[in-house]
Amino acid sequence: MLSPYDRLAIPLTATPAEVKAAYHAKLREFPAHLHPEEFKEVRAAYETIRKGGASADDFFFLVRPLDAKLDPSAVEALRQRAIAQLQVSWEEMIRETF
Repeated sequence: MLSPYDRLAIPLTATPAEVKAAYHAKLREFPAHLHPEEFKEVRAAYETIRKGGASADDFFFLVRPLDAKLDPSAVEALRQRAIAQLQVSWEEMIRETF
């Protein structure tokens, strides 16, 4: 089943003007007298978006930019801890391997 946004072929971030334009374009593509089922689906999709009835799933899959800043000193401390854990002698490596 297509989401209302997929039915109108618009992104989740579409403005109300873009939603309305896509709705009218789909109505021209599927006139009621030739495609009654598609017309009903397009109309229902528009009403759902217009009333704000988008499901939580629609926004769950929305790709949003990640604003993460890494502290260089924390990264270096983590790197040093990892290296300290990895330093083993040849004897320990052979013993752990076999």
